Amino acid sequence: MSRNRKSGADSAGVETAPAWDRLSDRWQHAVCLGLLTVLSLSFFAPIHFGGKQLIGSDTVNWRATAESVLQYEEETGDAALWAKNVFGGMPAYMISYRSIVPQVDTVVSVLRQFFWPSSHFLVLLFGMYALVFFLSRSKWAGVLAAVAFGLTTYLPVLLSAGHNSKFVALCYAPWLLLGFVYGLRRPGILASLVFAALLSVHLRAGHFQITYYLLFVMLIWWLTEGVTAVRGKTTGAFVNSTLTLLAGGVLAAMMVAQPYLAQYEYKAFTIRGSSPGGGEGGLGWDYAMGWSQGFGELITLIVADAYGGSEAYWGEKPFTAGPHYVTALVVFLALVGALRQRTVATRALGISAVIILLFSLGSNLAVVNRPMFDYFPLFGAFRVPETWLAAFAIVSAALAGLGMTSLIKEPPALSVMTSRPVQGYLAFVIILALMVIGDGLFLDFERSDERANIVQQIARSNQVSPDDPRVARAADEFLEQMGDERRAKFSADAWRSILALLAAGGLYALYRRETIPSAVLQAGLVVVVVVDLWGVDRRYFDESKLTRASSVESEIPQFEFDRYILEQDAATPDPFRVLSLEGGPTTTARPSFFHESLSGYHGAKLRLYQDFLDQILITPQGGLNIQALRMLNTRYVVARGPVPDTRLAFTDEQTGFGVYEVDGYLPRAFLVDSIVVAESAESTWSLLRENDLDLRRVAVTSEHIELGSASSDSTSEDSASAVVTRHTPRRIEVDVTTDSKRLLVLSEIFYPAGWKASINGEPTEIERVNYLLRGVVVPPGEHEVVMSFNPSSHRIGLWMAGVSTILVYGLIVVIVGYRMARSRSDGTQEDAD
Repeated sequence: MSRNRKSGADSAGVETAPAWDRLSDRWQHAVCLGLLTVLSLSFFAPIHFGGKQLIGSDTVNWRATAESVLQYEEETGDAALWAKNVFGGMPAYMISYRSIVPQVDTVVSVLRQFFWPSSHFLVLLFGMYALVFFLSRSKWAGVLAAVAFGLTTYLPVLLSAGHNSKFVALCYAPWLLLGFVYGLRRPGILASLVFAALLSVHLRAGHFQITYYLLFVMLIWWLTEGVTAVRGKTTGAFVNSTLTLLAGGVLAAMMVAQPYLAQYEYKAFTIRGSSPGGGEGGLGWDYAMGWSQGFGELITLIVADAYGGSEAYWGEKPFTAGPHYVTALVVFLALVGALRQRTVATRALGISAVIILLFSLGSNLAVVNRPMFDYFPLFGAFRVPETWLAAFAIVSAALAGLGMTSLIKEPPALSVMTSRPVQGYLAFVIILALMVIGDGLFLDFERSDERANIVQQIARSNQVSPDDPRVARAADEFLEQMGDERRAKFSADAWRSILALLAAGGLYALYRRETIPSAVLQAGLVVVVVVDLWGVDRRYFDESKLTRASSVESEIPQFEFDRYILEQDAATPDPFRVLSLEGGPTTTARPSFFHESLSGYHGAKLRLYQDFLDQILITPQGGLNIQALRMLNTRYVVARGPVPDTRLAFTDEQTGFGVYEVDGYLPRAFLVDSIVVAESAESTWSLLRENDLDLRRVAVTSEHIELGSASSDSTSEDSASAVVTRHTPRRIEVDVTTDSKRLLVLSEIFYPAGWKASINGEPTEIERVNYLLRGVVVPPGEHEVVMSFNPSSHRIGLWMAGVSTILVYGLIVVIVGYRMARSRSDGTQEDAD
């Protein structure tokens, strides 16, 4: 009998095909998708079958931030658009602004309520499978790519942290690339519509940073296709493909006009779109380049804890929740795919992988990234350059799938050592082994400034001089202990990578000896990748990260001081705000769940409010500006220590926090009869830091506003009044009585893109007063002043999204239905013939 195990033989000695090859295409697809389904259910088994919930810290912060928005929408059924409980009030576009027009992702979102996170994780696995199968026609290549991208360590790290929108965007990423490749390969109306639908779905995931990275990959791919078309003199087909994708892009932009039109409008008023003082600007270089990947730290792509993982991390970033581990085997297979497969796809993906790695280095490779930051559109709009490695994960996974198909196609050689992939494999293993033997070679297992910081900490805690020899000895002992722990982590994970490579090499050797068929080799490589990634993933996503809480809300603690404040809120009809100093004004959103708060947690604050925090709320001496607190209708400050110019109203014995009441805090709406003009932002800040400026009677503006003269024998209180009669996120009503022309000041954050005002139904202007508040000039008499928030960007965006979505999905149904009907008709005709 032949030694060829690629096929079997029946009792008569007749060769038969391996079991896998005897399955029909449909059954092979079913088996592959079934395996991916089992993988998802197994990985998230504690959630699906153990009664536990995945609630990350960012999810908790989001829920607290969104409380006022969700409450309004539940009560009215309308989109709130404005979040009044965070940072004194801000647009809700980047908090909770759902895509109102249903699309295909709406079905997945419904399943999310019952099946999270597999509802979206299966979308990722199936999408990656479809993408690589479309490129290679190999089902096992699709499975390998799916598990390689799906189990890359960054994804469980995201889930554990609660970065759900980023996770969802990555789940839809393979489908976006598939729509792009489909448009390149099969240009036409249907391809435009499919690309539009998939791009729209990805944008609706709500994390444009990930979309931007994928668009960059598509740009490189498109340029590679263009160069190939010019060389091959097939520019006509390339132009058709380009027009197909452009048309799809335009349609997708229309389909996401809601929510993106309002969000784009909002960006210009945030810290990401304007500079201090209100001018044009954006993220600063240092802020945007935070969490740049280090050159040496790129080794964590193949040795997970080479830089200490999360707890013993010693890289140059402030900290990390975990590495971007993709495994040595996947990187090796990706190199095989990029170097051995001579296709446009592998060239494009290979170039993309290199460029992505360069971008991830951020400030550590300023020669590349600074020009991109300064001149390339939107490149400087995002922070945390290491996030580029999420795009590397999907690109390397696709290349690994294609690389595996290249190994299968490798012709038998006289000697296995003459095979280029085998030579590369041996070099890969030897380099890793030398690094283990050489104790990391170029790794020193210590931060650049770590010793100096530890010396300072030891000296401080022991109240001795940093020059004390005992401090140096203690620091050396600590660093030696940390170094040993870090070396052990590196060594263990380097051996993990070596063993995975050796297992893969053994399978390949058996295949080359014709001991096992190709299907067994490919399935074996998939198993090696799954085992490797699964083991590392469990360090960052296991049952200890889960909770039995029934809801996110139950994870938001309520303290005694919260209950005291809520009781006072219920006892008075007048609204007021709270400043909580639990950890800083911008470090936690917890207070926003219970109170209208001056604090919060958000990455795209209004620029005016950021200036308020930086320049007005805190005095040059570092204390709280009581004038600013009064101006923002702040009744209470929650703090551990005394707050000047306040009185202690309540002490929470359990937490140690006190509730301090601000004397003379201003109401939500009040009238002033005098104006002070400040010609610059800096002069406005200076005036608002002066405690002798009576903001109950005087407002600071950038331009002069003509007001009437108040009666000399009356005060503002007895000759004028302003009473808030309705206060919701989208509408504020104030009954005003005044004996002269005055300025109504609302302690509401100024935002000109959507807030409109009227007096007795007649439109009027909203002035910016006291740098960040709203004002309306009111004539003598009794009036109803109404401020409403109904942005045209929201209305127009909703109309555009609705019409274009109906058009795109309607045409897809018509075209696909027509083709299916024609196919059945042609089949019937052939049968008749």
